[in-house]
Formats: sequence, structure tokens, C-alpha cells
Amino acid sequence: MGLLPTPRLVRFLAYGAPLWLVAVLFPGGFLVGSAYIVLLVCLCVWEAYLLPGASTLQVRRELPRRFSLDAVQDVRLTLHNASQQWLTVRVRDELPAALTAVTALPASTLGPQQTAQLCYQVRSLRRGQHQYGAIVLRVEHRLGMLQRQIRLPIHDAAKIYPQFVQVHDYALLARIAQRDEVVRRPRHIRGSGTDFESLRPYVPGEDLRKVDWKASARRGTLISRNLQVEKGQQLAVLVDAGRLMTEHIGQFSRFDYALNATVMLSYVAQQRGDSMAVATFSNQIESFLPPTRGQRLVSHVLESLYCVEPRALESDYWQVVATVMGRLKRRSLVIMLTDVLDAAGSAGLMSNLVRAASKHLVLCVVLEAPHIAALAEALPHDLEENYAKAAACQVQLQRHLALEHMRSQGILVLETDPAHFSIHLVRRYLEIRQGDLQ
Repeated sequence: MGLLPTPRLVRFLAYGAPLWLVAVLFPGGFLVGSAYIVLLVCLCVWEAYLLPGASTLQVRRELPRRFSLDAVQDVRLTLHNASQQWLTVRVRDELPAALTAVTALPASTLGPQQTAQLCYQVRSLRRGQHQYGAIVLRVEHRLGMLQRQIRLPIHDAAKIYPQFVQVHDYALLARIAQRDEVVRRPRHIRGSGTDFESLRPYVPGEDLRKVDWKASARRGTLISRNLQVEKGQQLAVLVDAGRLMTEHIGQFSRFDYALNATVMLSYVAQQRGDSMAVATFSNQIESFLPPTRGQRLVSHVLESLYCVEPRALESDYWQVVATVMGRLKRRSLVIMLTDVLDAAGSAGLMSNLVRAASKHLVLCVVLEAPHIAALAEALPHDLEENYAKAAACQVQLQRHLALEHMRSQGILVLETDPAHFSIHLVRRYLEIRQGDLQ
């Protein structure tokens, strides 16, 4: 705790400066200025005695349950004055580097035993878990000569998740919510199902593998599970977290755009009743969410993705595709979110996608770079701009040839820009679902 002068005290000191001129004009005139200084000192000592300490001020920070990347959200502070004095409190919250304040905290005047609610807005800049620092208070009494600075070590964790609050996505989700479930063409299904449907009493002679032993132990009699044929589709989203995805396009990296699109896709899959598996990988699997269905699908996806960071390493498509394919028991729509430069550099990716396409429907999604497209379409005015345009055209041509080679191998391809990544991915997924391509 420390005592600091206020602007009011500085003004009073300035107002007393002319009093020292009396010492020049009259003998003993210095006593007037000295008396004024002594008066100010007494007032400051009295106020220092009245100012409360840290034990009489209580602060509680209320964070959003989930921070969304690049979203503006509210943080609330609750102040309680347990002293018997009227206080003016100014607050500064020590934010982690991943958050930036959008609005400032106003000063608050609290009476004895009063509580005040303060709110300010922050914008999330980087995913992951980040620690808040202390809350710093500057407390003033009614006299306003001094202020006491109090630092309260209140540490909270801010979990910043991939973007799940997007205004332009609400329009798409509203249209989805207004439409009835797409009627799919009937399939000829053979064999028994594996999805749990309900419980029933055990019938002597039936397969013991259908017995639910936990339910049987609770009820004291044998209970069997009713199984049904799997409903809905199964998706497997593979997000490349290797070197190619570390490039920044605007404010965020390619990897962040891919995670945002994955979260939006999981919301739509949840609404449609589909199951979804999500894996991120570089030279190893960074995170893996097994096939999940139900109302908590989005929550599981967010928890599995928010701490993953891309790494400047070459991605190992052979290991990842083999591992994920081994964990998929049903034919699935496999969506690979990655980047493609040319046919030679993407040979490993194409070989593994072709291998996966023998058992699953594969969609490869790549994010185009707007600055390269702008260079390729620009009208050059000098030699340097001509070279830049030629290089951009060459990059686009090599990527186009690589993607066309994928299409010729039976792999679906989606190329989109960052601004419409989530929308185009969800739309393509709905087209595949409606067309019963899987």
C-alpha cells in the first residue's frame, strides 16, 4: 500500500505559492506561508489516517464463461466498501496480453457498507488460457488530498476459445433453424444397430452382450439395452497445425480461421444430429476428439481446440491419416483443413487423401490468400510490379493444378477466402448431406 498526492493537493500547493511573497515585503512574512504548509500537512496526515486499508475493501471479478476470439465481451467487477467512510475508488484491472480493453473503468463513489457494480469491455486477441493479474485500486477520501494505492492479488484464468460468436454466421444459422430436416433417400440397412435407444428387462436366451451390467446392478435384475441403427452422418475434421498453417492472413493465422470454421461446423452438425470427430496435427497428433454426438458436441469441440497452437514443422500426413482412419468405424465425411502450394509439395497429402477416399468421402478445404489474388489481378505499372504479378500468377497456377489433380482422384475440393470460410464450409457440408453423397 502507498500514499500518492492527488491533483487537488498539487493545486492547493500552487495556490499557496503567492503567500511566500509576503516574506519579501514584510519582516516575519514567511510565517504566513509556513502556516499554510503546516495546515496542508495536517490535513494530509488526518486523511492518511482516515483512508482505509486493503482489509476494508473487497473486490470480485466476474469473467464470461467463455471468451470468443476477436469478440467484444463484458467483464464485471464488484466493489464492497466495508469501512465507515465515503470513498472514491478508481480501478485498474491487470489484463493478460491476450486481452485488450475496449472501454475504461469509471470512478465509483461508495458510502459506508455500500457495494458497486462496474463493467468494462475487452476484446480477445489470442486463443488459449491466460492469467489475469491483480486489481489495483486508488482510494480517495472526501478531502481528496491523498489517495491510497492498493494492489489486490485476485488471479483468474481467462479461457479464450476459437470464434463462436459471429454476426454473419447468425444469418446462416437462422436459415438452417427455419428449415425442416432434409429428407434423405432411404437406404437399405442390414444388420443390427449399435446406438443405444432404451433399456428393457432381459429376456432369457438372448445375447448376454446386450446386458447393461450397471443398470442391472442398480435394479437387482438383469436389464438389456435396446439398440437402434445409427442415425445421421459421421464427420471427421482434420485440422493441419503444421508450418503451412502458421501464415497470418490479416489479424489471424490460417490455423485460427480453420478452428473458427470447425466450431461453426460443429454447431450445425449438432443441430442435425450428426456425430463429429476432430483432430489437429503437425508432425504428431496435437489433439483428438473421438466421434461425439449430442447437445454437448460444441462444448467438447471448443475444449479440445482452444489450447492448440500451430507449429513451424512439416505435417506428417501418413501418421495422422492412418491413426484417424483406424479410429473411424463407420464410413464418414472426412474434411481436411490445410493448405496446398503445388503438386510436388503436396504429394504426401494427396496420397493419403486418395487412400482415405477408398473408404470415406473426402473433402479438402484450402484457404486462399487475398493478397496473392490481388497481386495476380493488379495492373502493373513498372518492372517490379510486373515481377510481383508474374510470381503471384505462378503461385495461383501451381495451386490450381494441384487442386485439379485432387479432383481427378475423386477428392472433393473447396477453396475459399478468409471472410467467408465458415459460411462456405457449412454450405458445402449441407450440400453433401442433402445430396446424400456420403
